[in-house]
Amino acid sequence: MLIRAKRVLCVFLAALISFSLFSELSPMASDASSMTGDVSEEAYLDLDEGAKKTTKKNKPKTVSFTPPEGAELKYRAYMHGSGWDKDYTAQGKVIGKPGKSLSIEALQIDLKSDTEGKICYNTYLRGAGWTGQVEGSDLPEKVVTGKPMEKIKIYLAGDLLVKYRVYYRVCIETYGWLGWACDGFVAGNDDYGKCIEAIQIALVEREKGGKAPGNINGVVSTTGYYFKDASKIRANMIQKAQKYSSKTNYMVLVDSQYCFLGVFKGKKNHWNLVKFYLCAPGIYKIYWRGTYDLGVKSKGFYSYNSQVYWGTRIHKELWIHSITYKGHNGKTVLDGRLGGRFSHGCIRLATADAKWVYDNVPSWSKCVLYKKKIANVFRPY
Repeated sequence: MLIRAKRVLCVFLAALISFSLFSELSPMASDASSMTGDVSEEAYLDLDEGAKKTTKKNKPKTVSFTPPEGAELKYRAYMHGSGWDKDYTAQGKVIGKPGKSLSIEALQIDLKSDTEGKICYNTYLRGAGWTGQVEGSDLPEKVVTGKPMEKIKIYLAGDLLVKYRVYYRVCIETYGWLGWACDGFVAGNDDYGKCIEAIQIALVEREKGGKAPGNINGVVSTTGYYFKDASKIRANMIQKAQKYSSKTNYMVLVDSQYCFLGVFKGKKNHWNLVKFYLCAPGIYKIYWRGTYDLGVKSKGFYSYNSQVYWGTRIHKELWIHSITYKGHNGKTVLDGRLGGRFSHGCIRLATADAKWVYDNVPSWSKCVLYKKKIANVFRPY
């Protein structure tokens, strides 16, 4: 009887240990690429795990945030029931009303800097989807009142991306503050359908480490994020470009793995990256790799029941063009998503970015599509 009791106890302890390990190693996936079935690119901890109960003894320390010199970032929210905030809020501070179950329905961000570039953002509204990329202090094409914001992504373009990183985190109803997201990653939650009650945004300088700001201005995250290091993706693209030659002094590279498009100027072994854009490649593997010479251009065409603008042909039916719009010559955004594989095969860019490629990159320029994973691109904050 004693031997049997020991065996039962051993089995019970083994099961308990297995369950504990499984609980600790089971992440939930959520990112702009999740529709492709590749959910390994971003993950954050299950919100049901929660955080340790805060007491006076273990209360995390919070510090004020010192904005970097040379960049003035401010933002404001459109709140359910009260409209736009009267004044902008300085970076590092909170907009919205945490814990009040009042949703943010739109966002406006303004960034002033002597460094060339822009800040871009895209918001996801319940029942309406992604509303389309907004640049700088521009207002969204349409503020959809009554539709709570559930997800957001923010990123920098141009030399701003070289100098700074943009971090942002959201407070969602019921679960509180999520971890910091960065450089185009999605902040929010797919699985719970909870509205965003508050947002915090902060720039940090890459030269000073570029790390997440931590617990600033009295806010403590309840979960942690994994982030995509855009600087590593950019550096890998620059290195890869050097081995190619082009019939013009321009060349385009498209990273189908991490969804970035780079425009280079120069020549073989001396290519300089002049533009680095978040993009949306195609969902099918056949379009993820290839080397072509860019062809004819089109100011716009209707395809797959959607209108696109500023097209630059890569090969046959494969184009670089804008996000999609509703109807022939439509101006209402149909699908404004970037940062994942969302098109049938073409490379989508923000409309202004597609126009820049159309205006500046000549036909017969080399275009290289590639897909390769980079070590340690995704790291926990």
